[in-house]
Amino acid sequence: MILNFLNMGGYGFYIWLSYSFALVSLYSLYYFSSKQLKSVKHLEAIYSSSSLEKVVDLNSAQRI
Repeated sequence: MILNFLNMGGYGFYIWLSYSFALVSLYSLYYFSSKQLKSVKHLEAIYSSSSLEKVVDLNSAQRI
């Protein structure tokens, strides 16, 4: 009974391969998106508004 389900009428290999490809694709999309989000948050913390004000103040002081 279970083997018949896994075999899926002779197309089991293609079906399970497609499911595994879809799951791996979704997982990799999630992993790389979360990794990129962490780097963006890190950059946001570096270039917060207070540090940008300091940079603007330094630039205006250098022009004078």
